[in-house]
Amino acid sequence: MPSHQNPTGNSKAAKFVAANPLAPLADPFAGMGDDQKELHKEVSDNVNKRVEKAMEELQQKHAAGTNELDDPDRAPTGQAYKELHKQQMDLARRQTAARDQEDKQRMQQNRQIMEAKDQIRRMKFTEQSDHDDESEDEFDHLLDEEDPSLIQLREARLAQLKREQIARAENISLGHGTLRTILQDEYLPECTGSSRYVCIHFFQDEFERCKIMDFHLKIVAEEHIECKFLRIDAAKAPFFVAKFKIQVLPSLFVYDTGKEIGRLTGFDGLALNPKKPDEWHTGRLQEWLAEKGVIRYEKPSEEVEEERKRMGIVMRGAVYSDRSGVVDEY
Repeated sequence: MPSHQNPTGNSKAAKFVAANPLAPLADPFAGMGDDQKELHKEVSDNVNKRVEKAMEELQQKHAAGTNELDDPDRAPTGQAYKELHKQQMDLARRQTAARDQEDKQRMQQNRQIMEAKDQIRRMKFTEQSDHDDESEDEFDHLLDEEDPSLIQLREARLAQLKREQIARAENISLGHGTLRTILQDEYLPECTGSSRYVCIHFFQDEFERCKIMDFHLKIVAEEHIECKFLRIDAAKAPFFVAKFKIQVLPSLFVYDTGKEIGRLTGFDGLALNPKKPDEWHTGRLQEWLAEKGVIRYEKPSEEVEEERKRMGIVMRGAVYSDRSGVVDEY
């Protein structure tokens, strides 16, 4: 059946289309036979009404500015979808950033807690209250967390500081912290009295080795408040010299609650080199006293010793000294 939409030849419809190429769109059945004129006109009018109605709807949408909005029954493909997609992407980015920030804060808090715990475990309880107060303040900002374990550690630390300060004050009141000279009548009250740990040196002013011992005892007494350090002139204490059968000076006695727990005769065991019995450092005496349990002292590790060697700090004579000859009373 020949198409009437694009007539060809020399027919009247073909001539009309050639003269007006847009006419078939307005009246697609124009130029057809008169016998079908009424039917064709009815169909043409129906098509024209639909086209006009569609054009009117487009004009209304364009005038209202909604011509680019998507049909809710169809998949989004226009500007509305782009706006929604942009909003969703912005929301997703904000949520991701918020999660990252929370993770970062949580990791930072956990790191601070772990550092605080590690530093508290490694913190050395020194005898100087000023240093203790500084150490306490240094870690206060790390202990502000509500973690129960940190609160418990902090309370334990504060309790220990109070005990140490009380013990320090009591020890100083009993004469600790210095090397004091006593008389024979003071021997029993001082050595068997209220102080638990006592170290007393029998000396004579004429003996050079006694002066070496006093030099080291003075250093140890100032560093170790937990023990009381005394000296007594052997020539002015004949009763105790005879009672203890002292034959060699210097002689060092150590007491725990009035009971003798150690005795050092001369420099026995302190010398670094048996051929040079008078050459030893303060750390050797501290080691001996720590073995008896009267002071708290740890021998420097191998790493510390290596670092001292690297810095030029070597053991010479009685104390640590550097290569320049400046004495370091360690």
